[in-house]
Amino acid sequence: MGAKNLSSNELSAYMQPAESRHADVSALRRAVVGVTCGNMIEWFDFALYSSLATIIGNVFFKNQSHATQLLSIYATFAAGFLIRPIGSFVFGPIGDRYGRRTALTLSIALMSIATFCIAVLPGYDSIGAAAPVLLLVIRLLQGLSTGGEYGGSCTFIAEHAPDRKRSFLTSWLEFGNISGFLLGGAVVNALMFSLGEATMAAWGWRIPFVIAGLTGLVALYLRLNVDESPVFKQMQQNEAQQKHLAHTQRFVDLLLAEWPQLLKCAGLTAVFNITYYVALGYVPGYLADVAGHPVEFGNLLAMIATLVMLALIPLSGRLADRIGGTKMIMLGCLVIIVGAVPAFSLLRSQSVAVVFAALMLLVFAQVLFEGSMPATLVSLFRAPVRYSGLAISYNVSVSLLGGTAPLINTWLIHRTGNPVIPAWYLIGGAVLGLIALRFVKDMTGKPLPM
Repeated sequence: MGAKNLSSNELSAYMQPAESRHADVSALRRAVVGVTCGNMIEWFDFALYSSLATIIGNVFFKNQSHATQLLSIYATFAAGFLIRPIGSFVFGPIGDRYGRRTALTLSIALMSIATFCIAVLPGYDSIGAAAPVLLLVIRLLQGLSTGGEYGGSCTFIAEHAPDRKRSFLTSWLEFGNISGFLLGGAVVNALMFSLGEATMAAWGWRIPFVIAGLTGLVALYLRLNVDESPVFKQMQQNEAQQKHLAHTQRFVDLLLAEWPQLLKCAGLTAVFNITYYVALGYVPGYLADVAGHPVEFGNLLAMIATLVMLALIPLSGRLADRIGGTKMIMLGCLVIIVGAVPAFSLLRSQSVAVVFAALMLLVFAQVLFEGSMPATLVSLFRAPVRYSGLAISYNVSVSLLGGTAPLINTWLIHRTGNPVIPAWYLIGGAVLGLIALRFVKDMTGKPLPM
């Protein structure tokens, strides 16, 4: 979906190079398409687990009660999520020492193999307790590969992109992520409608994982046919720089010299992901559990809001290239600080228009982040430690603060009885983002640090 849009005349015209090292437009297009497709697979898989949780729980955790099955499958899903930081420690050093393309190729290959394994994995009826154990192992492998995806993808595209168009081109990663999630849900719904619930429960649920695995192989092929980033090639040609890339020296340098950048990246990542997971991951459930709206209403509203955001992401990337990424991020944080409490107060309204307007206020802040954040995060790190630094700080922050946002907010509302508590959680993330932003130098339109 993302790749198809990237081949449009509009994108080709916009990405015409300005610097000599970006002279090959076709190579740039291949880099953006190849990397974006890999990220789509990650979020496609995310949507499959969310949509098929009940069926998967019954297949692999059959002897348990329905509630326990759901808890088991979500725990298995969470395990893949929580292992992502370990994946960043694996693929980050590979990307900095052996090449960005090498690390990204290995990560998508591992993801594709693991996804195929889910498609053919026998259920509890066939192999008993070994089924959930093997499912957990596969999810851990998927989470491991995911730990190397986002940071490496941002790095790879940013190092290929012309400096003046870095925000726009890296914003297509976010377009691909959200497209993958929507596409995954659409595939499951289409199969459910055409095959019926009984057939889906029997074997139809395996089809989406086959599709994801095949699509992963396409992304692998695309990545094998893209050029290594110009920045890494330059590092290889510089003998002194190559010595600096020794594994031990690089890792020590990352921990000792780059710790301020790691903290800045973690702070910006926190507001970026907290806003996303609250606005689009938590609000649909909030509308049903707290505001008393039908479940279908919240899901439909979230789908419409996601489609609106998807359409605006490329425009946000262009705007970031023009006015500066840090200004866009600052504006997004201020929108949250000023608008989060009113938005959550209005979400409890019985008016559809009012509820939608409140949700779109939160989505507007997220759109500002979507176009500016990827390029800003990449610009924090020097080339020898860029892949590792971004991957590690991003995944640790997401695992601790982003992905846990729905769970934490549900617990806080239960404990406090305050239905506006998610707004204060959002504001806390925005304040953290502003603190980190205070120490970030805007590199929009400028060469990445070497």
